[in-house]
Amino acid sequence: MSDTSSPESTRLLAAELIEKRYSRGLRSLLLMLLAGLPLVMLLSLAQGTGPVQLTVVGAALTLTGLGYWLLHKGHYQWTSHLLVFSLIGMSSAGIVAYGSTRSALLLGFVGAVVAAGMIQGKRSLWVAVSLSSLSLGLLCWAELSGLLTTPDFKVNLRFWAVNVLLLTGIAVSVYSSRQVVLGALREQHAELKRREEAEDLLRLSEDRFSRIFRNSPAAIIVQALEDKTVLDVNPAFERMYGYTREEIIGGTDAPLWGDPAERKAVQRQMAAAGRAVNLPVEARTKDGRQLHVLLSTEIEGMGHGRIVVSTITDATAEHQARQAARQSAELFSKAFDSSPIDMAITRVSDGTYLALNAVEGRLNGYKASELVGRTSVEARVWQDEAERQKFIETMRTHGRVEGLETKIRHKNGSLVDCRMWAVIVDIGGEPCVLSSAVNITDEKRREALLIDMARGLSAETGAAFFRLVVQHLGHAIAADMVTVGETGPDGSVTSLAVLRDGVHQPNITYSLAGTPCDLALENDDVCIYGDGIQELFPQDTFLVDGDFHAYAGVALRDADGSTIGIVNAFWRQPQAASTDRNALMKIFSSRITAELVRLRRDREIQRLHDTLEQRVNERTDQLRATNAELESFGYSVSHDLQSPLRSIEGFSVLLARRLKGRLNVEEERLFERVRINVVRMHELINDLLALARASKGKLELEQVDLSALAEQVVAQLRQREPARQVKVEIQSGLNVRCDSKFARIILENLLGNAWKYSRNTVDATIQFGALPTREGGRRMLFVRDNGAGFDMA
Repeated sequence: MSDTSSPESTRLLAAELIEKRYSRGLRSLLLMLLAGLPLVMLLSLAQGTGPVQLTVVGAALTLTGLGYWLLHKGHYQWTSHLLVFSLIGMSSAGIVAYGSTRSALLLGFVGAVVAAGMIQGKRSLWVAVSLSSLSLGLLCWAELSGLLTTPDFKVNLRFWAVNVLLLTGIAVSVYSSRQVVLGALREQHAELKRREEAEDLLRLSEDRFSRIFRNSPAAIIVQALEDKTVLDVNPAFERMYGYTREEIIGGTDAPLWGDPAERKAVQRQMAAAGRAVNLPVEARTKDGRQLHVLLSTEIEGMGHGRIVVSTITDATAEHQARQAARQSAELFSKAFDSSPIDMAITRVSDGTYLALNAVEGRLNGYKASELVGRTSVEARVWQDEAERQKFIETMRTHGRVEGLETKIRHKNGSLVDCRMWAVIVDIGGEPCVLSSAVNITDEKRREALLIDMARGLSAETGAAFFRLVVQHLGHAIAADMVTVGETGPDGSVTSLAVLRDGVHQPNITYSLAGTPCDLALENDDVCIYGDGIQELFPQDTFLVDGDFHAYAGVALRDADGSTIGIVNAFWRQPQAASTDRNALMKIFSSRITAELVRLRRDREIQRLHDTLEQRVNERTDQLRATNAELESFGYSVSHDLQSPLRSIEGFSVLLARRLKGRLNVEEERLFERVRINVVRMHELINDLLALARASKGKLELEQVDLSALAEQVVAQLRQREPARQVKVEIQSGLNVRCDSKFARIILENLLGNAWKYSRNTVDATIQFGALPTREGGRRMLFVRDNGAGFDMA
């Protein structure tokens, strides 16, 4: 808090208050004299007093009137001085007129001294005392010297009136002084009380300030104004800057500034205005970090003890946020203005255009300046109200529009196909629509062209297809000539369709050497020569004869990557690069490839069909020869192989009988093994004969119960070896359509193998049934046993 009153002003104010109080007493005294002196004048006239005394009374009355007039005019000092020195002068004159100092007029000197001491300063008091003493001294000397008139010591009414008047004047002066003193004492007491209250309030304010200072979340620093010495900082300052209170107190604030020039600028502003509010400045912490802060500072106090109180708020986050927002706005502005896509910002409430980017060739044909401030309804940019309502409803429902295909009305009244994207954004607190649109007229035209082509080509195949496809391709890419050809093994191409100047031409066969088609076949992409093709391929006379200057070709490849054909396009005028044309060439070539592959497959099928009878006859002859060989093999097995086996079996049995009793165990075991292997060989020969007979037999399909057939085979096996205990599980209800003879042979072999190779297994089990799932639509049967098995590898 700063003190707004100086000691000098306080002293003047107190003096003014005292003058006002004494002026009231002085006015009372003057009124009393103005009332009493005329009475004394009348008594003096009635008693025949001398002229000198009358003159003195008259002069006193005149001076009293003059003093009252001066007091009325506000000249307190003049009036008080006039009163003091008039009392001294009139008292001296009265003593001279009376003739002796031993009179009541001495009270006039007393009143003058009292008045000077009470209503004037110390100097006036000493002057009044000195002047009174000098006057009395002179009067006493004059009386001793006999210079004064003979006094009249008679007591009369005038004497009484004069003394009463003097006493009353002194009493009034003393009373007024007492009231002034009492009033001053009361005011001093009140002032002391006020000062105590003020001190209490000051202590309370200081305590509150201290708590606020210490607990404030904002950094606060207190400095001396003259040398900027740091006097105090709060804890928030310590946290923000990293300095402790002891480290910063006594130093200056220079290390706290990020830019010394900013410090000098703030000091100049403080010198001029005495305060600063929320100045954005750069600050530096103890560890060197830069902070963006808001500085509010003010000068407090008076004189040499003035201080500077500064409040510092860390605005780094806000600064970074504002900077990020500014950068984002700048990026958006640059992206918006430089975008090649047609972009606009409109108000949601009424559709007014607020901004449009400077794109070349705007969809609706308007310039940005022609649309800003107008609504979309006024500009009639929508095809109709239904399209506009569709857009608005989509925005209201989803808050955005993505890839909406619609039509925009051009400035000339035509409709333009476009695809729109839009999203609601907030600009200045008002919802707006940021929209972008691209012209898809060419895309729609290509789609229509492809649809028309697909419809035209879908019903055609073969030669008709190729004649139709060159017609559509020539129209799509505006070529003067289009050909579709099939490559041959000798490096030539035979055309399947030729279109020149819109007219179909006879098919031709030409060599690839020295032509652009040869290079096109080596290229996986579209081969393009936009100009100068005659100079590049001077050997190709076809180009010169047709006056062709530009060429495009695409190789046709089979699934394995082998080349099967080519699509060619020729132009008499140079052609600029075009992605649309290349895309169309690829689309058409893909469809042509599929048809050419189909055509080549049909040719292969026809060739196979034409040679089918010959191949069937050849296969029949091969089967007959094989059957003959099988019959010969069966004869050899039945006669040539079985006769030696019978001899071996007979002689082994004969030897076993003759040598019975003379063979040891090992020799008997060897004879048994010979007999078993002979039996096994008989079984193999019988199986081979059965297979030979089966291959010569005719299949007779009928409904067969395989479950019952398997039961019969198992019964035969049990009869051969009645001592064996084998658990057999046969699934019931296996009715299939098959040849019963072959089915029995299969079951005898499979079940017989399972029976044989489970012989050494405890609790042998054999199962026959059908799998729960089918393979290739066929029912799968199985024979399973827990016997020895075999290595699957």
